[in-house]
Amino acid sequence: MNSSAFSPMSTADAGRRGLGVALLCMFLNLVDGFDLLIISFVLPNLPTNSTDPSDPLNFASTAEKGYIVSFALVGMAVGAIGLARLADRYGRRLIALVGIAINCAGLVLSAVSPNAEFMMAARFITGVGIGMVSVAIVVAAQESAAPRYRNLATGLVMIGYPLGSVLAALSTNAITSAFGSNWKALFLLGAALAAAAFVAAYVGLPESVKAAEQRFESASGVDLATSEKAPSLVGKNLLMITLLLCVGYMTVSGVFNFAAGLTPDFVKTAITAGFDPNLANEALDAATSAARQTGQNVGLWLSLGCLAGAIALATLGLVVNAVRLTWVFCAIAVVAMLGFANAFPTPGHEPTVWLYAFAVALGVGIFGGISSYSALVPRAYPPLARAKGYGAMLGVGRLGAIIAPLISAYLVTEIGAQRLYNYTNLLLVVSLACAVGVVFVMRRQGSSRMAVLDPGHADQSNVNV
Repeated sequence: MNSSAFSPMSTADAGRRGLGVALLCMFLNLVDGFDLLIISFVLPNLPTNSTDPSDPLNFASTAEKGYIVSFALVGMAVGAIGLARLADRYGRRLIALVGIAINCAGLVLSAVSPNAEFMMAARFITGVGIGMVSVAIVVAAQESAAPRYRNLATGLVMIGYPLGSVLAALSTNAITSAFGSNWKALFLLGAALAAAAFVAAYVGLPESVKAAEQRFESASGVDLATSEKAPSLVGKNLLMITLLLCVGYMTVSGVFNFAAGLTPDFVKTAITAGFDPNLANEALDAATSAARQTGQNVGLWLSLGCLAGAIALATLGLVVNAVRLTWVFCAIAVVAMLGFANAFPTPGHEPTVWLYAFAVALGVGIFGGISSYSALVPRAYPPLARAKGYGAMLGVGRLGAIIAPLISAYLVTEIGAQRLYNYTNLLLVVSLACAVGVVFVMRRQGSSRMAVLDPGHADQSNVNV
């Protein structure tokens, strides 16, 4: 039975609609980026009784803030590994819709959090939804695009994530300027965006071919099943690629979530640490507010760098293989992190222009690395294992993303921010090594591997790594 008889779109339609699907998925990823990274702008605005982070009257201590960031990432791992893999069976559209609904519920609960413990649970729920959506939309966009435009499709989707972060930063500045430190409004804005995303996905996100086949089989009684089984990610043919992708993605995403989630608060804390305790209350409040704004601005420039990294993949990916781009982005991240660490402000001092410049470069490197690792999935896995493979990479990657903010929140008080950023750079070196390893593995396996993994869809641009 020809699948075109029941496919939701013909080959010609797929060519026309591929860009539209990628743009829709970009918007969905924008909402995910806003919802996940809004916490980095919420943390400096949580109620505080004093500049002492251990004050019991503060909403959350420094360690608890690390837990708040990490719990969302734990949820993402659960959503990506445990639930998003169902997209290979039930379709990308259904899993995306369920994930958006869960995300929206988590944001509403975050907005009504009475304490840090409740917020941790709410952020876990948000993370579960984001993990489901993140896998489904990337795979859906890649499958809707012609093989030669898969880098473009992946890049467009990934652009949405830093756009969401930039929107979070701008929204924070607008809300705090108009209403003060109204952190609840930030979460409610995220919930409103998630509701809009659900409507957009319900109307515009196509059903995957796999789900359409299953529906046709159920309705007609025709057995479309073949002897082909989804290959194991740890089987002989995929084990090395799976290990390299998971470890490389884990380390670079760990650095991303550490930097994006905690940098605004670390900058604020570094500046306020040098304040004269004898300052009058009004002067201290004004200085603290200015330090908070400075931290948010550094976070904004980091987000702009992430946006530039995603755009670079979308454009360069048209002429350069993602396998090559991955190690280039990771190398940029290593150099930028060295500069960022050494330009970090000392207690009581405002950051120099170099910190902002290195923040942009760091964003380009780490998010370009994340995006290009994602673009490798359709080259590394066959169709029946793509959501599973991407989900495994994303889920295992969350281990680094979970651990990095959690450990960093403790270590920063012991060794200082500058040394912490320098030590974190070791993770980027590991990610760079994995990216180089991917080049050698794919080059050794050669074009025959590409043809076997994706028969009928392997093109010459995928072979030359």
